Amino acid sequence: MEISMKITNEKQQYYGLDLLKFIMAVLVAARHVIQIYYPAESKWRLVIGCWLSNLAVPIFFLIAGFLLFQKIPAQLPNDTNTTDTDIKNSWPIARRYICRILKLYILWCMIYWPIDIYNWVQGNETIAQAVLFYLHSFFMSATITQLWYLPALAIASFIVWLFYRTKAKTWMLLLFTGILFILGCICDNRVLLEHTPETLQAILQAFVRWYTPRFMTMRNGVFYGSFYVALGAWSAKRERHLSPVPAALGSLFFLSVMYIEVSLCSNANMVLSAAPAVVCLTELALNLTGTGSRFFLFLREQSEWIYFSHYYFIHLFTWTIHYNPLPMTKTNIMLSVLVPHVPVYIAYIISVPQEAWQMAEGTHLDQRMRHWRLLDMPGNN
Repeated sequence: MEISMKITNEKQQYYGLDLLKFIMAVLVAARHVIQIYYPAESKWRLVIGCWLSNLAVPIFFLIAGFLLFQKIPAQLPNDTNTTDTDIKNSWPIARRYICRILKLYILWCMIYWPIDIYNWVQGNETIAQAVLFYLHSFFMSATITQLWYLPALAIASFIVWLFYRTKAKTWMLLLFTGILFILGCICDNRVLLEHTPETLQAILQAFVRWYTPRFMTMRNGVFYGSFYVALGAWSAKRERHLSPVPAALGSLFFLSVMYIEVSLCSNANMVLSAAPAVVCLTELALNLTGTGSRFFLFLREQSEWIYFSHYYFIHLFTWTIHYNPLPMTKTNIMLSVLVPHVPVYIAYIISVPQEAWQMAEGTHLDQRMRHWRLLDMPGNN
């Protein structure tokens, strides 16, 4: 999303959201390292791979919905206040946002073409089979693991906007997307599916057998993203938010519930109790605000860099593993993948004096804002 904060106007900057997204991006990168390189018995597969990292994309969805619907007029809880003019004015905002997400998706897919070609060369597929699989993945999920978030966000944002377009009540939006979310969680997890009533289980299993070959995953904008974007839209139009203490207590409680759920439901990708945990964590983050912090702007920028680029560093580690002087312990594997991001932080430190001088002259900020409108991660304020 476009950056709306400008230092010259002293507009509010959501420091807490920037920090939260940065932490979540690191957790996603760590999750993928753990899934590929850590042994099955490693405790980190549960702690990060199934538990903490499953907060990340839901938080991205919720924050994206929050920031998008801050720009869309009218108060969702007071649905009768939504006028035809509001609806007419909202579509250009939503359309620009969705188009920007899709452009970013296409860009990152192109950036990862060398990895896609490398994987094809290492496999046994014909060119025709590889192209068909690529196209299927491109439209139904993603060609590279973490990129699925972008088309899912575009679809989820459109679904939520459609409810806004029809002047539907907010509770209807949350109920409809919540049912989709619960259905997705059950169908995505074998343990939950096996514990549904027998008649319903047969229906859902038949649905999964039909659905999976065509649409590949339940983790998409329909069954996953729409509910969290709806929660973000609802949060954007609320007049009051939780204060730090109840938000922190709620976060701790629902994180505990979430840990129990993922412990019982192995290899969980969609976690039911993540929803209240994500809401509480976001409410907690919303209490940390300010204006004009370059540090938090930097964290915001790096949340995109880490989230979208880390698969290149995973492949770089794989290609150079025989030349790596470090013993291949779990800690060193994680460091070998994440440390190559460090040059970006060094460049940031070196650039501080120069940018401080440019900002003092009043010439730097507008150029920086124009640059990051093109590259910034959807869901940034």
